[in-house]
Amino acid sequence: MKIKISTFIKLTITLFFCVSFLFSCSKGSTNPEKKQKEQVLHEIPIEYENFRKIIGWVSDEEILVHAGEGNKDTLYLFNLFDGKMTKVHEANAIILTAVISDDKQKIFVQSVGDENRELKIINLSGTVEQQTTIETNGYLNINWNPVDQNNLFISYYQLEEEMVVQKWDISTNQITSVESSSLTPVWYSANLYLFVDNLDDFSLQTGELYMGDIRTNKVTHIRNQVTDFYLNNDTFITFSPSDFNKDELLLNRQYPFMVDNGFITVPKVSMNDRLIFPYLTQSSREQAVYGVIAKESTQLEVKSGEFQFSKLNFDSKKIEPIVDLPDNAPISISKDGNYSLYGWRYEYMIDLEKQELYPLIKPE
Repeated sequence: MKIKISTFIKLTITLFFCVSFLFSCSKGSTNPEKKQKEQVLHEIPIEYENFRKIIGWVSDEEILVHAGEGNKDTLYLFNLFDGKMTKVHEANAIILTAVISDDKQKIFVQSVGDENRELKIINLSGTVEQQTTIETNGYLNINWNPVDQNNLFISYYQLEEEMVVQKWDISTNQITSVESSSLTPVWYSANLYLFVDNLDDFSLQTGELYMGDIRTNKVTHIRNQVTDFYLNNDTFITFSPSDFNKDELLLNRQYPFMVDNGFITVPKVSMNDRLIFPYLTQSSREQAVYGVIAKESTQLEVKSGEFQFSKLNFDSKKIEPIVDLPDNAPISISKDGNYSLYGWRYEYMIDLEKQELYPLIKPE
């Protein structure tokens, strides 16, 4: 009798572990499939001829898409992983410029119609929170304040040689002039901004860095030999031609601002004797900086060149290639650092983990 009970207990225990093992295997085999399914990138369900561009990231899963037909343009939210499209804003006009605020809650929209030239601030639900008019029909350069979401820079050429740089205070709907000798001033803080004066040097081989203050409308000279720069949170990277090699461009990182923290030299790219600066992107503070870097020094008017999406390692002073790219075009990485938009219309996606490039819109 004791033997039978012992045998029964052993069989029960063995059966329990077998069932647990099978359940564990079954669970382990289904989860990766589910995870992989969630990470499949969907193509944007818009006809190629109606696709204008991708504006940028709204979250790690959603992007803002600009589409249009004739003189009627629309903005959509598109979820990359479930393919869902949500209409945000429809304009009975052509949308020339759209820019997402740093907190990803508002969208600046410049539209041009037969009878109006409007600037609007809308939220992600499509509600217009502020609007005004502007005199120009041309494209605007927009830089949104990362600290105070109620302020942004608006700049454009009113005439061929007349540059207009202004600040739009959304809360009061007031537009005021800003002191800048550059069309692309960049906010550094709630009140301070940076710009480069290239001293009328068409080649962009020379330049001086200045800091402006919107409270006093005064500017202060910061540094010489800066021909352009990249700024994201506490990361500040200056561009200047190398003094030692005519085919190289020097990238000097300051972290925090004005504290040198390493440099890298990259192959110089130019077009018609004018410097072309590398496109850079960074997901968040203290994360890696990525760039579109040429494999060798290139004159684009002579040949298209070869480019790579690369990680810039300032500690080791090395460029770490990730994936080859067909062109020298802008990039924008997601906040989680897993994917990067790429292309003149952000029409491609780079998967950093798989090191692959995917089209987001089906070509004609």
